[in-house]
Amino acid sequence: MTVPVPEVRHSVHAVVTATPLEPAETVPVPLPTVALLRRFGADAAQLAAFEARPHARVLHRSGSVADAQADAVAARLEALTLAAHHDGLVVDLAVPRLVTHTVDETDPRAPRQWVALDVTDIQATGFDVVSHGLTTFGLPELRCADVPFAALPATLAVLNGLIHRLLAEWPEHDPVGPATVTLADIAEALGEPVPPRDPAAAGGYGVEVEIALAGDELSVAVHGDVVALFT
Repeated sequence: MTVPVPEVRHSVHAVVTATPLEPAETVPVPLPTVALLRRFGADAAQLAAFEARPHARVLHRSGSVADAQADAVAARLEALTLAAHHDGLVVDLAVPRLVTHTVDETDPRAPRQWVALDVTDIQATGFDVVSHGLTTFGLPELRCADVPFAALPATLAVLNGLIHRLLAEWPEHDPVGPATVTLADIAEALGEPVPPRDPAAAGGYGVEVEIALAGDELSVAVHGDVVALFT
């Protein structure tokens, strides 16, 4: 089964400020709670700054999936510029989390700026890991189910590498099917130097994953010893 390409994708940001922006507008969606922003990485100082800015302007930009990267960057730059002019903060409502990079640092090739991974559905055998933010680019969110406790850090790294690949290849390449996530994919996703390829490394240079469309999510199965990839 292939992933359908939606006709329209959306970017939605909130710019929060200490005083209301003119002209006054009703906030059309609820803003995330402090607890939710903390869950997605905000520290104490950032949360205090958020709470000190009780007024919000929601910015919405939509467009075709083919232009998703350019449109997403334009929407992010619009929000960051407005915030800079009014001592505001930007919240990416697709995740939701505070946007902490600057206008000059905005990079469509850096998935860490657009997509977050969340650990949920904690059970005796492991966790589920789900993404937030892929819908900004017209993709379904992904889920990697029942990740063992010991493999969680390595699996999160691999999923970040996979997200880098998804954003680079979509919509020209349908994500359903097998794929190999390499250490280079992971390094690029995390903004780290790409390691030289070492065929003799204990875990090899990549890990195999299988992607299936399950309802409205991308179901990701990671095969092999993912921990060995980093040893």
